[in-house]
Parts: sequence; structure tokens; C-alpha cells
Amino acid sequence: MTPVKRQRLPHSVRAAIEKFASLPVIEIWRDFPHVTQGELRLTFEAGWDPESVSRAFARTLVEHQVDGEVFLTYGDESARHSAGGDHWWVRIMLPDQRELNIDWTARQFYNLEQPHSPQHQDLPCPLVWQSDQPGESVHPITGTYLLLRTERVGIEDSCGDVRDSRTGLPRVLSSKCRRCIFRPGNPMHLEDGYRDRMVHEALARGSWIVCHDTLPATGAPIGTQAICRGFWDAHGPDSLGCRVTAALGGPIYAPPPHRG
Repeated sequence: MTPVKRQRLPHSVRAAIEKFASLPVIEIWRDFPHVTQGELRLTFEAGWDPESVSRAFARTLVEHQVDGEVFLTYGDESARHSAGGDHWWVRIMLPDQRELNIDWTARQFYNLEQPHSPQHQDLPCPLVWQSDQPGESVHPITGTYLLLRTERVGIEDSCGDVRDSRTGLPRVLSSKCRRCIFRPGNPMHLEDGYRDRMVHEALARGSWIVCHDTLPATGAPIGTQAICRGFWDAHGPDSLGCRVTAALGGPIYAPPPHRG
């Protein structure tokens, strides 16, 4: 394993890291070990546990069209440290077959050893390293995992980009799409509580829900996405991102897509 400095990363990877690092919820993982149990509990309840953080960052990489394949990586049980199991991070397989690893929640391992190891007291956030061999099951802090699972993350998992190219302001649909999840009657046939979880996660990120009918998975090009009008109307005042958008003179309104 070889540590990698941020300035030596591909530009698209650096840009994704800088964007993700600006999210307020990342502060909790950057502040380890100076966090309270209450702060940590609230972070998990808000949907920013290590798995969710890694999934969100993997999508951010895809949205930045990183040159390489993106994988969500899960280590089940560590052969070195029992407390290092059940951990998540992101891997990128670059075109030259180098494998980069990016771990946003590694600072939680400051107390793996007793007494605490000084080298684990000030880990970078994120921790970035290059694998010696592609697919290896080794983490620089927690050691070798007995079981390592990877899951490819593609454009179909991406929420795209809602920013207007001319103004930089987010787009919002001018009216609800035909099957908006905020219309009466559950037109998308979501399971009970699923929409509420989506809203909870969006508000925890200080963000929004992107209209499903504009997602890249529908064939819409990245850069043409828009915020769900139902979310904007119902929860805009509660969303930091929506309030900032309004304060800057936004949003930019876009007509709902016409799909069969």
C-alpha cells in the first residue's frame, strides 16, 4: 500500500473530493477523536454512517465523470483488529490499472490499539492510498479483511447535476412531474416510509431530492437534472441547500420532462 497525496490524484478525483469535503456532515468524521457519543449517534441517525458516506462519495465520483471504474468496498472481518470490521470505503480502478482507495471515515480508528497508537491519532480525512495489487483485501489501518466485497457504481446510480450551466444556480421543475412522489395516491408505488427516508437523508445533507424523471438512468444527460418540485414546495424551507439557492436569486425553473 502506498499513501497518495491529494495533489497527485487525477483532476476529476480531486474535484470530487473537494466538492464532497465541503458537505457540513463530513465535519463529524474529520473531527475524530474530538466528538461526543451524542454527535456520533445523530450522524448515524441522519444517514451518514460509513456505508452511506461511501455510497454518496461513489456517486459524486461518477457525477464528476472520473476516468476509471468506481467501486463501493466493504470489509467484513479484520484479521488484525476486531473493531476494524464492518467497514466501507471507495475504490477506483484507473485506466492504467492502478487502484486508488478513498476512505472518509478512517479517523474513527484512532483507538484500535491499547494504548492508542500515535500514528493513528491524526489520519487524513479522507485517507487515500494505492493498492499494491488490484483487488487486495488490505486496509492500511485495519489490516487484512477475511472477506472483501465490492460493488460497481455506475451512472445508473448517479443523481446527475442540477446546476444551470449559465448561472450556476440549481434547477427546479416549474411544476410537478406526472408521477411526482409528492402527488396524492403514491403514483410511484413506493414502499411505506420510503419517501420519508429520502426526505430525511436529503435534509441531513442540506440538500434536496432530484426528480426521478430527470435522473441519468432515464437517459437524461448529466447536467439536465432538476430538483423535485414536490420536495421544493413541501420541504424547501427546511433544506439548507434550497434556502441558499433562494438567497442567491434562484432557482432556475425548468419544465417537467414529457415521458410516456
